[in-house]
Amino acid sequence: MQVKKYVRYLFGIAFLVFVLNKFYLRPWVLDNNFYMVFKVIVLSIPNTIEAIFGTLIITALLLRLRHYLNKTHSIKDVYIYLIAVSIASLYVISQELKWHNLGGNNVFDINDVIASVIGLIGTYATINTFGFTEQLE
Repeated sequence: MQVKKYVRYLFGIAFLVFVLNKFYLRPWVLDNNFYMVFKVIVLSIPNTIEAIFGTLIITALLLRLRHYLNKTHSIKDVYIYLIAVSIASLYVISQELKWHNLGGNNVFDINDVIASVIGLIGTYATINTFGFTEQLE
């Protein structure tokens, strides 16, 4: 299974944004007198990235599982993507609603829920539009 190049770039860029936000951008915005909208953005970026990572990783795992279990690929890619984003959303949203605490100390914030939904929908739309794996001939 050859993952498309843009998926690898998306994963890498999301990781870089997460690190830069955590160690540089967030402290800088919170320590200075910025508008509230900037504070909300830097505090919610990790939720968006968590949704992106979760959807991409679960998609890769489900595609690999489909490959091992059924060589005829009877489950279409679009269904794999829907299942992956559904599983990721169950984890991400339930964590925000404090149904579990698997991701660490979490404080409910509606902005975090919105950021998670943006990440889930954006990632689903991207992989559904551009695909996830290269088509092998």
